[in-house]
Amino acid sequence: MEPFQLRNEQAIPYFSLLLWEREFPHLTAGISARNSESFHDPNLYNYALHVGSDPDRVLGNRRRLAEALNIPPASWTYGEQVHGTRIREVTNSEKGRGRHETSPALEGTDGLLTGEEEIFLFSFYADCVPLFFYSPDRGLVGVAHAGWRGTVGGIGPAMVEEFVSRGADRGQIRAAIAPSIGPCCYEVDDKVSQPLIKALPEADVQVLQPAGPGKWNLDLKEANRQLLLDSGLSGEHILVTHWCTSCHPELFHSHRRDQGKTGRMAAFIGKRKG
Repeated sequence: MEPFQLRNEQAIPYFSLLLWEREFPHLTAGISARNSESFHDPNLYNYALHVGSDPDRVLGNRRRLAEALNIPPASWTYGEQVHGTRIREVTNSEKGRGRHETSPALEGTDGLLTGEEEIFLFSFYADCVPLFFYSPDRGLVGVAHAGWRGTVGGIGPAMVEEFVSRGADRGQIRAAIAPSIGPCCYEVDDKVSQPLIKALPEADVQVLQPAGPGKWNLDLKEANRQLLLDSGLSGEHILVTHWCTSCHPELFHSHRRDQGKTGRMAAFIGKRKG
């Protein structure tokens, strides 16, 4: 079963990580979407303040998504994504960082985790891989932004180690790989392929498919899945979406497809009070 299911498509569209939400009803997790209306309005369904959209429109979009998810906007917390591997734990003192222009996001941070209830972690995407994490035994949730640099840098395995260092049982940690660009649409050169091969020496055709001299089709989702397996996660605890953000302009922003002129989806995860 596809783990990410489209919800509320006639109003404020988003994908719910339905398999987790059914198993763990106190969790809310997913990623925002767009619809055909946004072809004519680049500000519509864009949730990021850093891509040139009207800030008032972005904040309005965030409020409407918050209402659709029934998540108080004050609990939304963001990192300043820099395609790195830094991970920060969010406590109540940092709750709400980055939710509006006057509240700066957590600096230089591509991974967020928390064990607190009613803190919802958000990050932005337009082809990169959103990685979700949950530890049932310790109640930790996390989200990591994995572009090719973050993937090569091992932000997924680093999040696993952060969970384990806080007492999580490695064998029980769940991970989910959300909608992102697929190998069908992601051609790279040796600048990307060679660091990836170093990070995954046994990477096979599932990760890098030859596409001509010095060219490869890269499956970032599969690369992250293999790295998470190498970090000790159980294969049965790793969910992988089939959605490609570039293939579906009716649902997703895509930096590559739209040559950089696009908005950003918002990935989110958090625990409600039991």
